[in-house]
Amino acid sequence: MRLVSTDVPARDLHDDYLAALLAADSIRARHLIDEAVNDGMPLTDVYLKVLQPALEEIGQRWEAGEVTIAYEHQATAITQGILGALGPKMRVAPTSGRLAVLACTPGELHSLGVQMIGDFLEASGWEVLLLGASVPASALAGLVADESPDVVVLSTATAGLLPGVEESIAALDEVEPRPFVAVGGRAWRSQPPGRAKELGADCCVPGPMELAQTLSERFPPLTDDDDELG
Repeated sequence: MRLVSTDVPARDLHDDYLAALLAADSIRARHLIDEAVNDGMPLTDVYLKVLQPALEEIGQRWEAGEVTIAYEHQATAITQGILGALGPKMRVAPTSGRLAVLACTPGELHSLGVQMIGDFLEASGWEVLLLGASVPASALAGLVADESPDVVVLSTATAGLLPGVEESIAALDEVEPRPFVAVGGRAWRSQPPGRAKELGADCCVPGPMELAQTLSERFPPLTDDDDELG
């Protein structure tokens, strides 16, 4: 029997999944993931060692001119459908009493990263409002004012769209009470340390698992006493 919980099979699955994406073979892509999950591969490995790096490689090939935008869009659509099936397997009933609002910054159309973050937070017992791609700063601030979340997570994959982060945080600064603001996404990998703080973010976390852990430590589950004080 194949030991799917080790790094080597995860790398093998990543290669097979990437090949299916490049061949625009959605049936094989879904079958590969279904088989791995049924064989016992942890969902966190599927997300972080297969789906996320495969999509990043497709993006890099598009940037290098090796594949067209149509292939990039199709790979995203295939993976988004798979996440839609895996998300409920990650989800648990909200138990922490905590609420997070998740959004891509203005102009950012790559929403798979923020979808993954939502799944990891829901696996930790958070309630999540997922707003998706390119959320205008004013609309985000209006919803946050209405919902009073503990945390707002802003995702940015494209470095050229980082000005939208500053715009969104400035709008959130006007909300009372101001929520904790976390930022993440591939765009931050090219930024110097401290850049997120300069733009007004409270923290910058590289990946969905790290972000879920950081937020769960920063915002422990509410108790009955906390509810009464609130």
